[in-house]
Amino acid sequence: MAKLEKEIKVLDIVVEDIEQKLQKIGATFKGEKNQKIYTYDIPTLYYRYLELVELLKAENALLFNTSLTRLKTLLVELEDLLPDAKIEHICHKYGIDNLLDIVKLPKNRLRLILNDEFMEKIFKENLINPNKWLRLRQSNDKIELTLKHVFNKKTSQIQNVFEVEIGVSSFSETNLLLESMGLARRNYQEKIRKSYIYKTAEIEIDIWPKLNPYMEIECDDNEIILELLELLELSEYRIVSLNTAQLYKELGIDIQNISELKFDKSAKS
Repeated sequence: MAKLEKEIKVLDIVVEDIEQKLQKIGATFKGEKNQKIYTYDIPTLYYRYLELVELLKAENALLFNTSLTRLKTLLVELEDLLPDAKIEHICHKYGIDNLLDIVKLPKNRLRLILNDEFMEKIFKENLINPNKWLRLRQSNDKIELTLKHVFNKKTSQIQNVFEVEIGVSSFSETNLLLESMGLARRNYQEKIRKSYIYKTAEIEIDIWPKLNPYMEIECDDNEIILELLELLELSEYRIVSLNTAQLYKELGIDIQNISELKFDKSAKS
């Protein structure tokens, strides 16, 4: 299922205290899960750009139109990563109103822009999208494959997050399928998650190795998020829109370079 959610994290919580407050306001407990997670990097922006430069030379209409759809996705990611001043400079240089206008241009003009050294340099400076990845996760007996895109640009503490999630039947077989497609898993992670529902908000209490527990609130309604922050008396807590990798980086830990992130047996017991 695809969805665009608004998301925040409340850091360094006392789990028992938060759970008592959630019960008091009538939130519904959905269960506790021990999660096993494989993460996979999607191809780099620059690699996808180089591939599309070649594919968009095709005279085959079906191949060209398919590549055009892929280019639109790539430009959406690039637009989110670039500062506004850089985007304005690109648009001024090519005489367009916004980056996505590139896909509407005539073939010859489109090809000229994509083959321009300036455009190649832009993509080369943004090799990867650190805010988009593929995740295979087993939560007790439930297994899901998710593409997650945490948007970089925001106007408040609330983060926009796009997810496409599907259920799969086998953790090992899905991993084999992805690796056969060339998406080798980067790392393995473990965490404990306690889930609650309040109105249309999904509330997750996450416990990761080496991190203090945090609470994540996901909802498409800003007002419900703000209501929860008030009801749970969270004004004194640190409220952020960072992803988990960024939280680890604050501790000097780069989980992108750790092949396994597990609990010590004593920590889980």
